[in-house]
Amino acid sequence: MNYLDVLRLTVLAGEIMIKSGAEIYRTEDVMDRIAKNYGVKRVESFVTPTGILCAIETDDGQVFTTVRRIESRGFNLTKIDKVNDFSRRLARRHIPVEEGIAELTKVAHEKSEYSWWVKVLAAGLGAFFATGLIGGTVVEMIISLIIALLVRGFVMVIPDLGLFPFFLDLVGGFLSTLLVVAISKFYPISLGVTVVGSIMPFIPGMSITNSIRDAIAGDFLASQARGLEAFLRVIALAVSAAVVLAFLT
Repeated sequence: MNYLDVLRLTVLAGEIMIKSGAEIYRTEDVMDRIAKNYGVKRVESFVTPTGILCAIETDDGQVFTTVRRIESRGFNLTKIDKVNDFSRRLARRHIPVEEGIAELTKVAHEKSEYSWWVKVLAAGLGAFFATGLIGGTVVEMIISLIIALLVRGFVMVIPDLGLFPFFLDLVGGFLSTLLVVAISKFYPISLGVTVVGSIMPFIPGMSITNSIRDAIAGDFLASQARGLEAFLRVIALAVSAAVVLAFLT
């Protein structure tokens, strides 16, 4: 058994899950199960949203350790499900390490199953119903829908310039609020309700949820990191909206 390959496979699984938005405790559990199903005596993993430290110990006392930096994160529940499925299949039957690495490498390079227009439509519908939930009229719901479609579509086609993630939230919040204010000059609408509904697709709901779940599981370092990330994104939205409202209303 090549335990270096086992370590590579274990860390690859963890990397996919963290990059796809999995909770810390779930990631560490999957890494532990994969390594032990290949006969590893002991596995210790320390996972944060920005890195993975993993060490395995074999029956003859050899210890292998590696560190993996996580530079980008998103949300892809399909990839999380595929890694979990691999872990379950590995528990039922032996899968050669090389085959496992090839399978998870393929998963890691898979593109999103949803096209650009599906994501934009989802953002628009989210804004539409969010506006209704906070008391918006049918007209305000439709306006939020249209603005979310336009702004989200524009933000998604901005090329990757290596900027901080919340830069897109600044742009999204600014453009959404600007369009709402412009429309309010010609048609009487509630600025507060329509602005909140329009920027709702940019709210980092998954990050907030995972931060709370990590805290419940006792992973306070990861919880603070994800909570701070979500906080900065919300601040970016609030600041961009406030700037427009302060100068144009």
